[in-house]
Amino acid sequence: MEIRYYLKIIQRGWWLILATTLVAVNISLIYSYYVTIPMYEAVARFIVSPNLQNTDNRDMVNSIEALDKRSIISTYAEVLNSHQVINSTKSLLSQNPTDFDAYITAVTVLPDTNIIRLSVKGPNPEVTAMLANSIGQNAIDFVKNLYVIYNIDFLDKALIPTDPYQPRPAQSAGLAFIGGLILGVGLAIFKDQLSDTLDKLSQRKMVDAESQAFKRAYFERRMRQEIINQPETLLTLGVIHLMGIQEIYDSLPQAFLNQILRRVTETLKNELRGNDIVGRWSQVEFGILLPSTSGLSATSKIERIRTALNQPISLEGDSRGGEIVLDPRIGFADRQIGQSINVLISQVERAVEHSLESDKKVVRYKVQPFG
Repeated sequence: MEIRYYLKIIQRGWWLILATTLVAVNISLIYSYYVTIPMYEAVARFIVSPNLQNTDNRDMVNSIEALDKRSIISTYAEVLNSHQVINSTKSLLSQNPTDFDAYITAVTVLPDTNIIRLSVKGPNPEVTAMLANSIGQNAIDFVKNLYVIYNIDFLDKALIPTDPYQPRPAQSAGLAFIGGLILGVGLAIFKDQLSDTLDKLSQRKMVDAESQAFKRAYFERRMRQEIINQPETLLTLGVIHLMGIQEIYDSLPQAFLNQILRRVTETLKNELRGNDIVGRWSQVEFGILLPSTSGLSATSKIERIRTALNQPISLEGDSRGGEIVLDPRIGFADRQIGQSINVLISQVERAVEHSLESDKKVVRYKVQPFG
């Protein structure tokens, strides 16, 4: 179930994943081709062996055994990588040794061999090869003056590298593609979760928790927006007063109260059109807004609403098995062209008062008998 949920999120956010992946790949290619300085590596290899000219047969065996202890090889490797050898080499090659500050040297001993590997990395391929060979020759000369039992010599001299080891656009683009894909999926999931959270927060601001109808503030805002969008259109506003629960509202358990109010909201939505709006007007009152509807044409619809709401309601969980009769009283009025919202609301509330004070259950505002 979780996999299907995330697959749907990925399906909805495919465009974000694609955009993130393309951006990552493009940034990688731009960085590789236009920002990164190509770096080259030249490698020279050296071999350490006993000096046959200065060693008899018995000493030859001891020398070979000493080489197996790796201390000699490690010492020669340290000589190759010493600051003295490297700096003196740079001084011999140039009057300004800082010209080689961009070049990095590294020395390693190949496992289970008497071979030492010297690498020089830098922006100029010719200079890297020259430095590797010059440092190696300088180290060989230095060692020969100190040790006569062992020889160190070139096994392979450094060649001028033809291809840089960095950047590698294809490899970088591949890694960027994978990283962009992962980031895109993460952003898609985050966006979906954030959108869901914002929707819930927005719904809390718009929807009344008890009745699940719109709050009055949002209801009035929608009504004003309707008039702004179509200032010349007619609309009808109605307020439904639930006379049957007015006296028992404060004594009803919250669970029963929620059942009643949500049943009212559900009934109103079933009786109204899709573009009609239902809102919680007050504790025991609901508002309905019928866009593009005159008061005369809304009369029959409001009568049907009252009939539907007047049906007895059985409450779930009520051990007494009683029924609630809402006895709705409805007042409504249609907005005339140029009329303000406040005037319309005042007319509807006067119609509701008249329905509460008279035998008429549904009252439409008009000049008589209100004026």
